[in-house]
Amino acid sequence: MALEKTLAIVLRTFDWSESSRTIAFFAKEFGRIYLADKGGKSIKSKRGRVIKFALLEVTFYDSKKETSGYISDVELIKMYHMSGDGSLGRLAYASAACELLEQLLPKEEPQRTLFSYFNLFMEKLDQAERKSLPALFLSFFLRLLSQLGYHPSLGYCVGCSREYAELKKEKPGNFVPFSPERGGIICPSCQTPGDYYIKLPADVFAELLKLQSASLKEAESVRISYGEASLLLEALVKFLQYQAEISSKIKSLEFLDKLKKTELTSE
Repeated sequence: MALEKTLAIVLRTFDWSESSRTIAFFAKEFGRIYLADKGGKSIKSKRGRVIKFALLEVTFYDSKKETSGYISDVELIKMYHMSGDGSLGRLAYASAACELLEQLLPKEEPQRTLFSYFNLFMEKLDQAERKSLPALFLSFFLRLLSQLGYHPSLGYCVGCSREYAELKKEKPGNFVPFSPERGGIICPSCQTPGDYYIKLPADVFAELLKLQSASLKEAESVRISYGEASLLLEALVKFLQYQAEISSKIKSLEFLDKLKKTELTSE
């Protein structure tokens, strides 16, 4: 078996004994891979330890069997502590990002640009002000969707392709109808009776539209509350369920939704 080395971030772990597990990584050179971590949970292990929310250099033996291979050594490159003000929110958003990547990334296909972007997102999430966290995650979510071919139509109607700016001038309203099944916003002329729409507040939707093309640095200055972000994320998750045929929920976002009215995530 060939010995490989790559930068990687842990996405998920699957325990299968007291000392061993399988770990899903987002690896810079390999994309989403699954490696056996034999004895890695044991305190007696002499090699580097696998740490969540950290940039790691992973050395592993490649294999074409049940997993992509098994870990030989691990070196910590950078730790993302997520311990600043609003730490529960930071941890929930970081966990949600990992869940999304584990579900959406194609297996064993390099995504070097996306890996660099994810690494930058983790740095921002670790260091940014608490008020910036919802917008940062939404920006990451939208970039991830676009990078992997799932691009929600926010700037124009999916029915007639008329731009949102034009529709807004023609018929301003308090809400913007979003269709997860059809893949984006729907103008009144293209709506069908009986179809399911999510009504997004127009002022909040305007921020979401801005974030679709924003850099992470630009997203830091956008202020969206945890409650507003929860509504927008519900729409994007339902969009994914239709467009990517993902049936499972993002558990970390459900946890964050429970905290949105508490002091733990208050503005």
